[in-house]
Amino acid sequence: MHITPPIAFLLLATLGLNACVSSIKPETKQLDFYDFGLQSNENRVSFDLPIEQLSATDAIQHSNIRYRLNDKNPTQVFGYTESRWSTLPAELLRQKIVNAPSHNTSCNVKLQIVAFDQVFDSASSSHGVVQLQAGLIDRRSRKQLASTLLSAQSAAQSADARGGVAALNVASTQALQQAADWAKQTSQSFSECQSSTLP
Repeated sequence: MHITPPIAFLLLATLGLNACVSSIKPETKQLDFYDFGLQSNENRVSFDLPIEQLSATDAIQHSNIRYRLNDKNPTQVFGYTESRWSTLPAELLRQKIVNAPSHNTSCNVKLQIVAFDQVFDSASSSHGVVQLQAGLIDRRSRKQLASTLLSAQSAAQSADARGGVAALNVASTQALQQAADWAKQTSQSFSECQSSTLP
């Protein structure tokens, strides 16, 4: 087939333009995935009471690694674009728990993660913040006997996702230990938690 010069020129120009567009198209960066690493005895927390439930609010229970800029707008939540959790935050905390259910109590513990953020006080200074809503539940009546909000924080060694993850690892262990201590101490104030005929 014979192609007239103007048509041939247009075809060559189109091919050249496509090649230029392809060459300047930004490469898609592979996501970095984080968890808390292999757990050691130092990072695990023992509970005397059974954990009935460990959950997180909908705003937290996803793979985004969140951060806040306290020096600009502490109410606005951001997420790292190239970094993600490899599993959900509730599962990250669940892996830290050593739960030895006691048959001598009819009380359980409920935990909900309500904050799980890296908080920047300045461009170079940040810390990880973990807040847990803890509740003491009577298994027989399903009544909540007591509740409290627990908070822990740990300084980040670098102003990036890697530093935030490491800080949240430490802060989550501290928050879980607070929850274990609170549940043990609080349960001693309730007769419902002292003995049980439940299997």
